Amino acid sequence: MKNTEIFIGIVVHAEKVKEADIRVKLLTAQGLQTFTATGAGKANAKLKSAVQLFIIAEFSVIGHKLVSAHILETNHGITKDIKRYYLACAICEVVAQITKYNVQNTNAFLLTIEALEKLNYPVENCRVIFTEYFSKLLKELGYDVESDVDLNTAYARHLDIKIPNTKYFL
Repeated sequence: MKNTEIFIGIVVHAEKVKEADIRVKLLTAQGLQTFTATGAGKANAKLKSAVQLFIIAEFSVIGHKLVSAHILETNHGITKDIKRYYLACAICEVVAQITKYNVQNTNAFLLTIEALEKLNYPVENCRVIFTEYFSKLLKELGYDVESDVDLNTAYARHLDIKIPNTKYFL
């Protein structure tokens, strides 16, 4: 019999795989992991609310099966505004790239949770979150962030240009 593992994760992708099963990609401190939530697609399923995009929860899994979840943050506010949604996707994409090579990076994961929590509430200026969290995540990756870059134009250019070498799994 397999042991139950418990960890905190962020739902970054969910897709229906059978009539009522949902395959969920979770971003964790250990990297990007995929699990199946059996029956989560049913109307009254106990895991239905836990497999929504950008949910932060404490998940219990056995093997590759998601068995329970304790929701810590819903982050429904992110999906109500396209700018906040885009930034949340971009932040999760960067962290997924960090963890792509099975490198455990708890600091980047914690920065992601903090960024999503800030994006969940009405934001007057998304540039602040963009510059604050992307610069921290890039430093976590080992890049030097130049301080002489005009961050206002960098933000606008980022929205118009695709980031190379990304999967856009969201």
